[in-house]
Amino acid sequence: MNRITFFMFFVALFSPLALSVAEESQNISTKTAVIFNTLCAKCHEGECSGRLSFDTGSKAANSHIKRYAGDTTVSKDESKEFFTLLNHMKIKCALLMPDGEKWKQENLSHFALPSSKGYFIPLGLLKSGKYLIIIKTKEEIHFRVEVISDRFDSFLDRTACPDHEEEGLSFTLDDTVNAFLRIQSRQPLHITALEIKFQDK
Repeated sequence: MNRITFFMFFVALFSPLALSVAEESQNISTKTAVIFNTLCAKCHEGECSGRLSFDTGSKAANSHIKRYAGDTTVSKDESKEFFTLLNHMKIKCALLMPDGEKWKQENLSHFALPSSKGYFIPLGLLKSGKYLIIIKTKEEIHFRVEVISDRFDSFLDRTACPDHEEEGLSFTLDDTVNAFLRIQSRQPLHITALEIKFQDK
C-alpha cells in the first residue's frame, strides 16, 4: 500500500463521518432498513468507495427518497436514517440492518415493506454448503427471490412460481456469510411460512 493510498484509508477510517455512521447505526429502525435494502440498495451498491454521501439537508435527496419509497410515508427522522444507511454502504461497502434477533415465523411481517410488496429478512450467519428455501404465501402470484450477503454477493436470484413452491429454491455457499433474503413483488404479498434447510456441502 503506497503512502497516498494509506493516507486516504486512514482519513476515511477515522473521519467524523465514519465514526458517526458507527454510532448512529444503533438508531436505525427495521422499517427504514427494509425499505432501503429492498428498494434502494441495488441502485446504490455500485457507489461504495469511501466517497462522502449527500448532505442531510438536501431537499432534492428527500424528494428522491419519497419518490422511490413508493406509497410509504417517510418522516423527516426516517429520512435521516436513509442517509446513515447510504453512508454506511459507501464507507463500509456493506449492507446494514439494525441489531436484532434472526427471523422467526411469528415475526416475518416485521421485515416486510409497509406496502407488503417486498421483504428483507436477515438469515444470520450461514455456513458453507447447500441450502433449500421453501416459501409459502397467501397469494398465488409470482415474486422475485434473492439471497445476498451483506457484501452484495448474490447466491440466488430468480422468480418463484406459486405452483412449484413445495419444490423449494436451492442455493450454495462456498464460505460462511452473513446472509439476507430479499423478496420483491408487484402486488402485495404475505408470507405464511418460510423454511431454510441445510442439505450438505
